[in-house]
Amino acid sequence: MANLNQTTLASAVKTQYESRLLTRALPRLIHGRFGMSARINKFGAYELRRYGSLPLISTPLTEGTTPAEQPAVSLTLITITPLFYGSWIGHTDELEMTVFDPLISEMSAILGEQAGMSLDVILRNDLTNGATKDYSGDQAARANLQAPQHNITYADFVKQVAELESAGALPVDGEDFVAIMHPHTWASLMTDPIFVNMFVQESGEGNPMRSGYVGRILRTKVYVSSNAREYVDGGAGGSDVYSMLFIGRDAYGYVGIAGTTPNLLADSQGPNGRPQTGQTLRPVEIIVKPLGSAGADDPLNQRATVGWKASLGTAILNSAWIRDLEHTNIFSLE
Repeated sequence: MANLNQTTLASAVKTQYESRLLTRALPRLIHGRFGMSARINKFGAYELRRYGSLPLISTPLTEGTTPAEQPAVSLTLITITPLFYGSWIGHTDELEMTVFDPLISEMSAILGEQAGMSLDVILRNDLTNGATKDYSGDQAARANLQAPQHNITYADFVKQVAELESAGALPVDGEDFVAIMHPHTWASLMTDPIFVNMFVQESGEGNPMRSGYVGRILRTKVYVSSNAREYVDGGAGGSDVYSMLFIGRDAYGYVGIAGTTPNLLADSQGPNGRPQTGQTLRPVEIIVKPLGSAGADDPLNQRATVGWKASLGTAILNSAWIRDLEHTNIFSLE
């Protein structure tokens, strides 16, 4: 038996290295696409004002008599105060000199993904917490929802659109409202024959499906993201409960401060650095501190860092124009 083999000389046996890095699995980050955005500088908060409407007139004028003056118009102030978020990774000079991968580039991409995901979740949670709540199957609370009897249906979808219309909400883009749902909810609705027959799927050259947009129904554009909110075991009988947002124009807003304002239109990247969904994943500037940048605190140029920092504040501007349908679906018991 030979003494020299792959076990005794394991460190000498090398593995073929593929220079193309694998694409990381990321959801589409879309919760910031449909709100009112602003950037402030030299201020710590952002104020929005909404004036109320006057009551309708049903009494005819009396000849020669001046009608009473109208009451003062109500004024609602909404203040958004951005908070700062960020993280970083340190590395040594030896790692930079010995690792085969393009370290700075790869770490920057990973941190950028973390930034985009973190900010999208913060915004998503603020939206679902502040929206007008409703529950599938005419239930009154999340704890009552149980699959399969309360799985989302076409009727639940119609009700949310009707409520936006009755509240006087305007379409996001002048034509349609927006709905954001989880892929599990999408799969459930596509088993409803009425929904399928009514749904208009987008197709053809240049279609925007890579952005998460899958089509429209009832004056509503439907977007799918695996970052849609899910409450594991949140319903009855251990049923997972999902959120589905229905959004009208000016329903919510978000604000950042100066150069730390995130680009919440960002989305995940695809192969070879190409955007996965038509947007560049750069929600904030990546901060790179090279070896030796610490001066006397790093006398031998041994330490470097890569990080990101962002500021974000969100607010519901009109809760009647954003609705959160909590529901179960065909995956709720898996």
